Amino acid sequence: MGDQDLIYGFEGRLIDLETKVNELEKRVAELSAAPPSVPASVQTRIDAGEHPVRVMREFRLLTQSQLSEKCGIRPNHISAIERGQTFGLKTAKRLAAALEIPAEVLF
Repeated sequence: MGDQDLIYGFEGRLIDLETKVNELEKRVAELSAAPPSVPASVQTRIDAGEHPVRVMREFRLLTQSQLSEKCGIRPNHISAIERGQTFGLKTAKRLAAALEIPAEVLF
């Protein structure tokens, strides 16, 4: 096999990889543009003014203590958040991971 054949082989593989990357980028863009997926019943409760952390916790059938164990946030802090205390992005990410939802749902 000559150098020319080797180069053509690499070019073919590079084109295949480029196509796959483009497809993946398109899919990521589609997923990023999609609204967060929560059940309609959950979204209705959130839209009615209930706190998203409480609604999602109850939807996942978790107590505050169980959620605390999953995310490493003290139960009294979770309780305060559910009553309206503000929280930061780091806390939101931990809660979202434990509740298996995008962090955006919590705001």
